[in-house]
Amino acid sequence: MNIFKFEFKRQFKSLIIWSIVCSALVIMFMALFPSMKDMGMQELVGDKLGAMPSTLLEAFNIDEMMDFSNIKDYMGYCLQYIVMAAGIYGLILGASALSKEEKDGTIEFLYSKPITRNKIVTSKLLASIVIIFIFIFIIGLVTMAIGIIVKPEDIKTIDLLMDIKIMYIGMAMLSYTFMSIGFLLSMIIKARTNVTAVALGVFFASYFVGVLGKLKESFEWLIYFSPTDYFIPAKIFKDGFELRYVIVATVLILVSIVGTYIIYNKKDLG
Repeated sequence: MNIFKFEFKRQFKSLIIWSIVCSALVIMFMALFPSMKDMGMQELVGDKLGAMPSTLLEAFNIDEMMDFSNIKDYMGYCLQYIVMAAGIYGLILGASALSKEEKDGTIEFLYSKPITRNKIVTSKLLASIVIIFIFIFIIGLVTMAIGIIVKPEDIKTIDLLMDIKIMYIGMAMLSYTFMSIGFLLSMIIKARTNVTAVALGVFFASYFVGVLGKLKESFEWLIYFSPTDYFIPAKIFKDGFELRYVIVATVLILVSIVGTYIIYNKKDLG
């Protein structure tokens, strides 16, 4: 039995839906960019942001010096919501990969085949990795296409495309981090639990932990528990990747995957 192929087909519908929705959001966000170059719009946005405390702006990844008439600043702000969606999708994908058969009662069918537990985990993990890659690739292409259409004439196309590529590498890293956490999470939650609800709860809990970490300097260490803060588009556009967050994300991925293999091999799935 080809578990990889089976899992890929099972997740393909969600891939199409998530890709269409996120691509539509990217197009909608970027279609509004030309209006941001209007002086009246700049003043309106500037006044609204200026009235907010700087700590609150930072908590929601808004720089006081952010210029929404600058395509990189604008993309950096808008695409953080697409990055969040990619994180949520990765978490749901990972959390449902191994729990689906338990929930549907088809795990006995898998065990009736000459397949080891390690192969089950590996096949589902690889299928999820490929699904996320395709998802990121699709919305990345859409972002590049709409970016070329709306970019100002003084911005070189190749420079814009390279910046978008780097940002989507960060998005992929974030999505894989949450996917790995999702796999480990599925080992902890009960089979009959609503996986999507739990995944959303975990994601937004980590997000607001990050917000708290940015509101007060003494709580800054909390940011390490918030993967959504590892790869913020605006910061990637401006400063590139922060090595400490790349290392933490890599460790989280490795620990989660190794933990999944260990727990799954010991778990009573009968």
